[in-house]
Amino acid sequence: MSCYLIEELLPLYIEGDTSAETNKIVAEHLQSCESCRHLYQEMKEPIPLMHISDLMIEIDEKEEKRKFEKRYYGKLIYRASIVFVIGYVMMIILYWLK
Repeated sequence: MSCYLIEELLPLYIEGDTSAETNKIVAEHLQSCESCRHLYQEMKEPIPLMHISDLMIEIDEKEEKRKFEKRYYGKLIYRASIVFVIGYVMMIILYWLK
């Protein structure tokens, strides 16, 4: 069997999802082929996972709170300013109409 087919079968072979006949063919090929045997050894070793704490991003709570308040209060002040200007303009218009 060609190395290409063995390379394609290796993940299934390692997981035990191949038939007994396929297992025999792959095992015989691994005994005779150094490159496929090396690939098999690499695939068989578990990959070390990083700790979850390494994946977590450090979040500065004070900085996040400051950013939130800046956005929230900035929008609130903007809206209040618009309402004030509209009210002030309406008062001036009503004053001139009298």
